[in-house]
Amino acid sequence: MMTRRKILYTDGHEVTVTDSFFKVRNRLYELNGIKKHGVLIIHPDRLLPFLMVLLGLMMITMGVLRLIPENTIPNIKFFSIEMSANTLALGFGAGLSVFGCLVLGFMKDRYAIRIATAEGEKNVLVSPRREYVAQVVDALNKAFLSIVSPKEEKSK
Repeated sequence: MMTRRKILYTDGHEVTVTDSFFKVRNRLYELNGIKKHGVLIIHPDRLLPFLMVLLGLMMITMGVLRLIPENTIPNIKFFSIEMSANTLALGFGAGLSVFGCLVLGFMKDRYAIRIATAEGEKNVLVSPRREYVAQVVDALNKAFLSIVSPKEEKSK
């Protein structure tokens, strides 16, 4: 006799939570095999873009204060405009700073559902949308409550 599983959540594509299992893509996790679960915030590594902005600001400062001696490199002709090393440092520094700021602006946190099983801990679902991950975790919480509730009722 097959037991009917109650679907608590599905996104229609890759995630399904029932009262007995949790399915993500093609992986199936039995709820009784999950020791704990929760949300993990994955912060992007912002060091490189931050260093780009810092280096750009240093180059701008060097160009504005004319810290590069005029005789280090000859003036460079760009189309019909002649530029000194200080002007180039100013331009490259501004470009580097703007690019670094844009990269920093587009870096977003990602959210993961992390579960612990007998195999170890793993991020089973990663998404940039916090609400989506929260919905799945809420469904998992309801699924675990539905496992606990019938056992408590039988013991009464």
